[in-house]
Amino acid sequence: MTLSKDFDLTNPTVVVRLMCGLFYLPHAFFKINGFEGSVAAFAKMGFEPAAFWVLLAIATELVCAVGLTLNLYTRYVGLASAGTMALAAYGTFATKGVHWMWNFGGVEYIVFWGVASLALAVHAWKDILARRIRVSTALFAPA
Repeated sequence: MTLSKDFDLTNPTVVVRLMCGLFYLPHAFFKINGFEGSVAAFAKMGFEPAAFWVLLAIATELVCAVGLTLNLYTRYVGLASAGTMALAAYGTFATKGVHWMWNFGGVEYIVFWGVASLALAVHAWKDILARRIRVSTALFAPA
């Protein structure tokens, strides 16, 4: 894929990929800047040892931010992002109860982000498989 296609803002898939990636930056920086508070929050959610889980979250969020924003290994990073959102939903349920609407402490935003990330991964897998099929078909096509 060329660089211009990776950032073509007329392509809705690119816009969603950029949003999913760039949205991770404030989340990671919030955890870094408020590390002790993040550790306390993760402990309250039941993630023990909490410091390990916060560091893992920061690392995963930064990898997802870079990968999704720059369209690097999107088929894998999209899956990691969806998994991250599944854990975020679990943590939200553990601390705030089962609610849907975000303004009541619910998970609708998290679910949207996770489903969008999963859709990006599926799209990337389909794209790579289609390219492999085209190449193998061209290799075995009669001359």
